[in-house]
Amino acid sequence: MSHIRAIHQMLGNAGPGNSISAGARLLRNALREWGYASELYAETVAPASAWKDARHFSRYRPTPDDVLILHYTQASALSDFVRTLPCPLILIYHNVTPAHFFIGVNPDVLATTQRGLTELSTFRERVVLAIADSAFNCRDLLAAGYPQTTVVPIIVPETLSQTPPDPAVTATLAESVNLLCVGRIAPNKRCEDVIKVLYYYRQIEPAARLFLVGHTEYTGPYVAWLREFVAWLGLEDAVTFTGHIPDAALAAYYRHAAAFVYMSEHEGFGIPLVESMRFGVPVLAYAAAAIPETLDGAGILVREKHFPVVAEMLHLLQTDTGLRAQVVERQFARARDFAPATILAQLRKQIEGVLLSLGE
Repeated sequence: MSHIRAIHQMLGNAGPGNSISAGARLLRNALREWGYASELYAETVAPASAWKDARHFSRYRPTPDDVLILHYTQASALSDFVRTLPCPLILIYHNVTPAHFFIGVNPDVLATTQRGLTELSTFRERVVLAIADSAFNCRDLLAAGYPQTTVVPIIVPETLSQTPPDPAVTATLAESVNLLCVGRIAPNKRCEDVIKVLYYYRQIEPAARLFLVGHTEYTGPYVAWLREFVAWLGLEDAVTFTGHIPDAALAAYYRHAAAFVYMSEHEGFGIPLVESMRFGVPVLAYAAAAIPETLDGAGILVREKHFPVVAEMLHLLQTDTGLRAQVVERQFARARDFAPATILAQLRKQIEGVLLSLGE
């Protein structure tokens, strides 16, 4: 396979808080261990110090033996650039959030998500392998006409569960029952439904609090409406929007969470579900999109959003120690399926199989 001189990882955001880019770094390192030259190229990198790991895509210069790996989440200047390149392409599809969720929220995001699915098929002629994070995501690839597809889960690094928790954050969490929801604050996440769960759960457990952990960029009107909703319910002292936080703070929230509550209606995979399972936090999640697939019998799935009933289930998870232990044990077993070494082995088999075919 010496004819393959470089495999370039290309993704939209290479910031350290981006779990996809963290997984891309692991894959880049693994490719180097397997004997390939591999670099990361990105459109945006935050903070600036992260550029030591990734280069701006404009600095990429193709050579005849290159194979590109494109991590695709939305249409962008980077995806436009990749479309102009002659190299064979391995597409790793992380899902495009449906545009309708962003109507009235952000016209720029609305436009890029609309383009995202529309332009997914435009790479088809150059793609030698299309990889989806889930069978749910694979449906988009099939709809876009990709004939050769496979499913390999996202690489979710284990570093977060090994990170010492921030003691200052830990000190603020010790005296309450903490509900946790992690992910960007966006309409498809249905954060308002998590807030409704808290409202009813506080009728049972008045000390309960909710922490919505995730960046609020690009969804200002939605975040403002959520804050108004919290005030209308009289929950200002019980709901915290943390914004984007360092890993040590996030580890503290996971370690002191009574439950992870996920009411999202569109997920292509659900990285926080894996993180919660690794931390031993019971998961209570709405059975939508790829969420049942990611959990695969672990956690507790909500089929209907009847919030008083969801609150009762939360109470049961806190008071029935046998049930809680059973849920956590099953989650630990499912989390082992996502060990990075396991996922990398699957990716190596797929990637090297394609490289071998290109060399014949």
